[in-house]
Amino acid sequence: MRRMLVLGGSHAHWGGLESYCSRATEAVNAADAGWTAEWQTTDTAYLTPRQLPRAAGRLGVLPRATGANIDLVWLQWSAIADLAFLWQARALGLPVMVTPHLGANARLQRVPTLRGTCRALLRGADRLALLFVEQESEITLPDGVPRSLVRTFLPPACLATPLPDRSGQVLRLVHAGRLSEGKGTFRAVALCAALREKGIAVSAQIIGRSDARTMAALRGAIAAHQLDDAVELVEWVDEAELIHRLSQADVLAHLSTLDSFPLIVLEALAMGVVPVVGDMAGARSMVELYGGHVAHDSTVEDAAAWLAARSCEALRQEGRTAARAVRADYGWQVCAEQVISSAEETLASRNRQGC
Repeated sequence: MRRMLVLGGSHAHWGGLESYCSRATEAVNAADAGWTAEWQTTDTAYLTPRQLPRAAGRLGVLPRATGANIDLVWLQWSAIADLAFLWQARALGLPVMVTPHLGANARLQRVPTLRGTCRALLRGADRLALLFVEQESEITLPDGVPRSLVRTFLPPACLATPLPDRSGQVLRLVHAGRLSEGKGTFRAVALCAALREKGIAVSAQIIGRSDARTMAALRGAIAAHQLDDAVELVEWVDEAELIHRLSQADVLAHLSTLDSFPLIVLEALAMGVVPVVGDMAGARSMVELYGGHVAHDSTVEDAAAWLAARSCEALRQEGRTAARAVRADYGWQVCAEQVISSAEETLASRNRQGC
């Protein structure tokens, strides 16, 4: 039985990356495919001077892993400090597979010096395990490092909850996540207004949290568009409640210009919700595979025109078709076997290099 150390994320800042690590670990352990997995955090997110000692202390994870006979480190890269663990693992003789969790608009990609530094440091990886095919064209990665494809891990309830029978002539939108301009929250409000102007009955739930200034501006935007009767603001909910609310929606409004590979889009698709997304590589790849619409230049006008050209029932049928495909492709066993195959390839290529 081989052992994998899943390394990344932070217990202090739980989000999509931490959910990914937790689910991936659980899925590999349940796959019964010759591997076990353990998850340890790097605690590199949102580092402040006060947090540096704790983050530095996490460097003790890898020496302990060496003593525990770990066969492979699967590093989740989201911050530049994560790459210190890559080179520490290399110094300890541990094979390392790296999965990027950032996109073109991340600071590590926008700032040329940081982009070049990350590219140089990533040359120390034995393999890059990408989340989607287009990720290689979205961010700068080093030449000469083998690539493979892994997938994300959806909540089990997304894969097993029966699809509801949706009906009615009101188009129900949902937007969920960290609420901000860049995440497309204000464009979701504007989309509701644009659809109403086209004579389409619409309701929406905007689910999430933000700072006080953003929330005040959001309430102001809803009032300015006279949407108080149509748009409901919902405090962030737990996973089960989020999935329940997705089951009540027809369309996910995710006109984000920030997210590289937004998990909420796949979660919505798995629940039969048609996504309208911003023009980002990861979201575009989801829509191209399963359906929905990529708004040109992430504009509200383009999204509204696409939705207005379709009946509620046509959208609901498209959602049901997408859900069946996503659930087949993202079953935990399927995704775990992809990870394990990439891990096996990493060890095999390293052994060949050592011959």
